[in-house]
Amino acid sequence: MGIENRSYYRDDADYSYTGQFNSTAWSMVSIIIAINVGVFVLDMFTPVAAVDINGGTVYHLLGKWLALSSDRAWFFWNWLTYGFSHAPIDDPGVGYWHILGNMLTLFFLGKSVEQRMGSQEFLSFYLVAVVVSGLGAVAIAWLTGNAVSLVGASGAVTAVVAAFILWFPNRTLLIWGIVPIPAWLLGVLMVASNLSYAFSPDSHVSWQAHAVGAIFGVLYLKNDWKFGPLGINRLKDLFKDSLKRRPKLKLHDPDAAAGKLQAEADRILAKINQSGEGSLTSRERKTLNKYSQSLRKRRSDS
Repeated sequence: MGIENRSYYRDDADYSYTGQFNSTAWSMVSIIIAINVGVFVLDMFTPVAAVDINGGTVYHLLGKWLALSSDRAWFFWNWLTYGFSHAPIDDPGVGYWHILGNMLTLFFLGKSVEQRMGSQEFLSFYLVAVVVSGLGAVAIAWLTGNAVSLVGASGAVTAVVAAFILWFPNRTLLIWGIVPIPAWLLGVLMVASNLSYAFSPDSHVSWQAHAVGAIFGVLYLKNDWKFGPLGINRLKDLFKDSLKRRPKLKLHDPDAAAGKLQAEADRILAKINQSGEGSLTSRERKTLNKYSQSLRKRRSDS
């Protein structure tokens, strides 16, 4: 069986916290959604702590404590906690639509991204996206002389959407469960939506967090960034490669080259079994593709 047929080499393969995905276990996406819903429910039972007289926005005690505000950005724990809190159900502006929209998007698109990255790397990616999009929105508020108070996973979810669109641009999505569109068109609509929010002064949507989250997701994929434990493995591989001595004169030996490719492919496959596909560098992915092509060529010649 060629490596392209193996479960951990296909685009739709599933991975768990150590690399291989177990469909009977909770995915990282499910865990993140459960935490968000749990915080939302707890917040409902805490007293109202503040009401924005300009727009009628309601903050309950828990949500206000978790929110990231430009006037108290030095509360470093809020860099992360705001991303797990949403507008309360009695907020006249958005109510339950805030959390519902974010969690449905994360549920339908996040699992494919998690399977591609691996669960450990997805968690690291998501948490960093929460921090970056929140601080980015605060920085923009400072530069424009405005004040901002943020709750919601929108920035991180937008980063996940950006990753999904870049990895699966032609996958068909159903808007509102009815209208089929390709994923790349969703990206166009997302940009247009954020532009409309940017030119709407009465909007309570933080287009800044959305924009920073989208940019972060694009840069993550384009630069092949890694966070968390899998990033350490990648640095080790790069360091080992830099220490390898290369001969000044290379003679072409087909058998030796094939043996070297086989050995490298075996090493990469063992790495996938141990750490998941998300631990692979771009170079290792190219090596697997090259090895797969050589196997198909050998079959066709025989």
